Parts: sequence; structure tokens; C-alpha cells
Amino acid sequence: MMEKDPRASQDPLAWPVTFLPGVGPRRARALESLGIRSIGDLLYHYPFRYEDLRLRRPEEWEDGRRVAVEGTVAGKPRVSRGGRVPVVAVPMDVQGIRIHAVWFRQAYVLERLTRYQRWRLVGRWQAARRSLVVEHMEPVTEGGPHHSAHAGRIVPVYQTSGDLHAKWLRTWIASALKEAEPHLVDPLPWRWRAKLGLMDKAEALREIHFPRDWERLGRARERLVYEECLRFQLPLQYARWRQKSRRAPALRLTRREWEAFLAALPFSPTEGQRRVLREVAEEIAGHAPMRRLILGDVGSGKTVIAAAVLFAAAMSGGQGVLLAPTEILAEQHARILSRWFAGFSFPVWLLTGGTGRAERTRYFADISAGRPGILVGTHAVLGDVPYSALRAAVCDEQQRFGVVQRMALLRPNESIHLLSMSATPIPRTLAMALFGDVDVSFLPARAETLGRRVTRWLPLDREEEVVLELRQRLSRGERAYVVAPAIGRPGEQPESKKDVLSLFDWFREQLAGFAVGLLHGRMSSGEKERVMRAFAEGAVQALVATTVVEVGVDVPEATMMVIYHAERFGLSQLHQLRGRIGRSGQDAVCFVLTGPLTDIARQRIEAFQAVNDGYLLAKKDLELRGPGEWAGLAQSGWPDFALFDPIRDEIWMRRAKHHAHHFVQSREFWLLPEFASLRAGLAPPAVGEGVH
Repeated sequence: MMEKDPRASQDPLAWPVTFLPGVGPRRARALESLGIRSIGDLLYHYPFRYEDLRLRRPEEWEDGRRVAVEGTVAGKPRVSRGGRVPVVAVPMDVQGIRIHAVWFRQAYVLERLTRYQRWRLVGRWQAARRSLVVEHMEPVTEGGPHHSAHAGRIVPVYQTSGDLHAKWLRTWIASALKEAEPHLVDPLPWRWRAKLGLMDKAEALREIHFPRDWERLGRARERLVYEECLRFQLPLQYARWRQKSRRAPALRLTRREWEAFLAALPFSPTEGQRRVLREVAEEIAGHAPMRRLILGDVGSGKTVIAAAVLFAAAMSGGQGVLLAPTEILAEQHARILSRWFAGFSFPVWLLTGGTGRAERTRYFADISAGRPGILVGTHAVLGDVPYSALRAAVCDEQQRFGVVQRMALLRPNESIHLLSMSATPIPRTLAMALFGDVDVSFLPARAETLGRRVTRWLPLDREEEVVLELRQRLSRGERAYVVAPAIGRPGEQPESKKDVLSLFDWFREQLAGFAVGLLHGRMSSGEKERVMRAFAEGAVQALVATTVVEVGVDVPEATMMVIYHAERFGLSQLHQLRGRIGRSGQDAVCFVLTGPLTDIARQRIEAFQAVNDGYLLAKKDLELRGPGEWAGLAQSGWPDFALFDPIRDEIWMRRAKHHAHHFVQSREFWLLPEFASLRAGLAPPAVGEGVH
């Protein structure tokens, strides 16, 4: 009895690659090193670039460039030896001209070349010698058009591995398309495709791999990018819709109470802050739980927005909590809020690892009794705090916390309002992709709080100018940061100036008479807190550190930043570091010292020196690095996009977000079979849950 062919019952995309001609166990292992195990994996292994090898007239051939030609063998091939290398040459007639086709180290082609036979060749054109150095050859069969995956067309170029030839990949992908195409089910209903003017899935896969022209390639890419974005946005918009169906406490304040809040501030909010305050006030006044992320450039004044949410919670008779990543930052927030809200009846509690037992007991008694107030702290606020009237939570520097930690803020009550804040500048489109399940507000820097920041770019061998400037500023009572890209090891020589330990020893000598501190990630939390506190209070005047100072407390006296080997940092990280200085209106200077530079590193430093806007720099950083290197921003939440580019494909992510928001609330989406693939993995809503 014959064994049943698995292809009769399986999804064709799940068939193993060994079903394809020419793929045996050894080549299957080579494909597996690229993450390719099935036909579906192979079809979604997209080209990373294309080469235009369509047949062109001889006058269009460019010297030294690869071209594709089709011609007839016009004479007897000859073999010679250039040293020990066999060289085969044969005259060929191509579109009315005589050229010589040349093969190096391929003597076996002699047996294949016969007079009057037609061949399609790909190689590098040498105009002076009228010769083509052949890299690929294939015969042209008589009768009917000649279809090739390798020449005479726009040819896809794929990532390969080891001895896995690009030609093999193209051949196997062509076979995979032929096998799978009749069985492919398009996840997008035809009505939806027609509305958006999109190709069907089978045509898009065919054109992304073997495009007939550049226009069809563009349309195929758009179709597949849209599907990627839609599949990414659907679970986010579904989670957001389900979350908004919960009932949250409405934090409605009177006009007089909001005016009292604004009057308590020691400054007048900027127009940007007022805009975001209006957005937040409107949202927390409703019964749907707020989930909002504030992306603020350095010096943008995000604390005002956090204070408004916490103020509304306390004035509404409830409690608010603010989570900060360090004790120093928590203490700073507590001092600011206590000062601003001194004239109101609710308290501001500070809870950190250093909070005494008596204070902790007193705080917990008030919180357990439901007393309105604001709790500020570190991870301690995620512990056994007996919340009884929690209305709102704020997560400061949210990029410093994992998803689990941020969600722990909701453990006492998932229906509370949650505001997250980040100082990491992210391009708007990328932010929308990363945080598609929340509303995002952008805050520009408060220009009136920032002094004139000058960025100076010097080679490492001119650091004596930096030391001179540093001594002058420290003599005036100002403070400075010196940042290194690595920690290093004790006892290493300081020649490279790449590690913080060597730099610390060197600057202690150069800044004799001034207090120099050391800060890096290998120090204990207690040690880091003590050093930062000493720097904030002035006991340390110059702080030599790694990027642990990238996000930290405000030190108004800090007016100078020195960044060693700035070429090793991304633009957004450089901008974050520069944002540590000049925060009290004083003029400040940021020195970037660089070693040898690549072209991209040079462009990065030039942009950093010229631009102070964090969002423009973030966009430039993304353009230079490519979206793959931004994965760290998502803290393991960045999706595995194959084609989507945050800059190029902004419109498709916006459309997908809007469409996903519509779908999850649509009765058609949940009931019609044509949406089955898109809704896979989403739990259907309960009866009466708001679909229409």
C-alpha cells in the first residue's frame, strides 16, 4: 500500500523544503541555518535587493558593470592559461556586434559551447576589450519564450549562508511558488483588496521574488507591507478595544481646581504642555481607562503632565502612584510634587528601599484607609502596598522598565488610568508601531528652560582643549560629565581612552584639586545612588561615567558633557547624553571626541553637531542604522517585520492601525469566513460587547 503524500492534506506553506526538486538532507540543513524549514519560510525569505539584468542594446552596456546578453556562438572556443588559470574564450554575435565571452577557471564549458548555439549570459562588460567575463550561462531553447530566474529580467538577490548558492535559492523559490500558488488562500477578502487597490497574495509573492518590472515590484511590496502592518495592529487594537470596554473612575475636576493646579506651578506651561494637558484631562474625565505614552524630548517638562494626572486622582478623592527607576529620581519627583502641592490637603508619600519601617507603616495605614494622596517611589511601589483607592498610575522613564514591571502597576486595579513617560526620542511612525495599543503624545523641548547648547567635535588627540575648558568651568562652580562607551578592567593602560576606569584614573590626574567621581553599571545600587547624590549636591564636581547617566536627575549646575569615542553611540543616545546639561538656562557645551570614522559614523556625528531636535535626530538615526537596529527600543516587543520600514511605510502603518481599529469592532469581521485568517488568535467578543 502506497504511503499517502503529505501534500494532499497539509497547508502547502507547511510542506518541508525537501519536497522541492534538488533539496536533499544536506541542502535542507543549509537552508535551516537561514531559518528556512518549510515552503512558507522559503516564500517569505524576501530579496534584500534586486539587480536589473534585463536584455539591453549594446550601446547601453556600462563598462565594468554586470550585464545580461543573448547571443550566438560564432566560432570555435579557445583555451589558454593565464599563469595556472585556464581561460576559455569564444566569439559571439550579440545584436549585430561581435564580442568575446570569457570564462576563468571553467574549462568544462568547452564541452558545452558549439557553433550557432544560442546562449543567455550574465557577466561583467569590459568595453576596451569588447569582452564579457561570464559569471552565469544558460542555453536558449528553440520555440517559445525563454523564462529564467537568473538572467534577462530583474533578478532578486537573497541572503545566503555558507556554500548555499544564490542561484539555487532562486530556483527553489521559483519551484515553491509553482507548488504553493494554486493552494494559497488570501487572508485579505477580495472586496477589501479592491477597495485599497491591492494585489492578491499569490501575485504579490510572485512579483516580490520575480518582478516583471519596477512598478509591479512596488505594488507587490505595498501589498505585503500592508498585511504585515495589519497583522501587527490587529492584536494591539483588539487589546485596546477590550481595555476601553472596562469602566474606569472618572477624574473630573472643576475649572477652579484646574486653575488652582496651574497656579501652583512655578512657571507658565508651554503651548505644547497645555495641548497635552488638555488631551489628558479630557481622557481621564471619561470612564474608559487612559493608556497614554508621553514622548518628551530632553527638557520638555513631562513632569507637569504626570503631576496633573496624580493631582486629579488625589483631588477626586483617590490615590495616585508614580514609579521611578532610581531612588534619586524618586526623591526628586517627591520634592517637586511636595513643593507644588504644599497648599492642598493631600500628602505626597515617598517609598523607596531606604524608607524606614516607621514611615512605611504610617504610609501604609493612610493608604489602606483610603486617604487621598500621591505615592512616589521605586520598585517598592509594586510590592505589598495596600492600595484601597488607586485611581491613576504614572511610569516615569518607562523604557527603563520591562513590560511585566509596567503592567504590575495595574495589578491592584486594571481599570485605573495609566500614563507612561519616556525621554527616548523615537520617530513618530516608529512610536506608533511600537506602542500601537496606546495613545501617544509628543512634547517638544521647553526652549525657555534650556541655555545655549554648543556641540564641539574634536579628534581624540585634541583632548587637552577639553581639559582646559573643564578646569575653567569647574573653577566657576559648574559641574561636568565625562562619558566612556565601556567599563574596562582594573589595571588596564589608558591608551585607548575607551573605558571608564582608565579615564577616571586619567582625569583624576588632570583635574587635581577638583572632586572627580566614578559611576558605572558594575557598581551596586547603593554605590550608584551615593555617587549620584554627591554629584547632585556638589560634593563631586566631575563625574566620569558610562551611559548610566543617560537618564537621571536634573543637576542644574551641569554645563559640560564630554563623550569619548562618540562614533560608538547612536544619535538618539548622544542626544540623551547631551540633554543632561544646560537644563537651568545656563550656556553649556558638549564635546564629542572621535577616533577613526566610517562614512556612516561621520554622517551621524555631523548630524549630531548640526541638529538639536531629538525627533529629527531619531529619524536620521533610523535612516542611517536601518530599522533592524532599533529593535532594542521595544524591549523584546519589536515585531519581526520582514519588509516594513518605519520611514518609508508610514502611510501603510497608519492605514493598518485605522483598519484594525474598525475590524475588531465590526460584526462582519467576527462572523464572516473570509476574515478567518486575520482573526485567528483573537478571542471572539462576548454578546453585547460593543460590536456593530
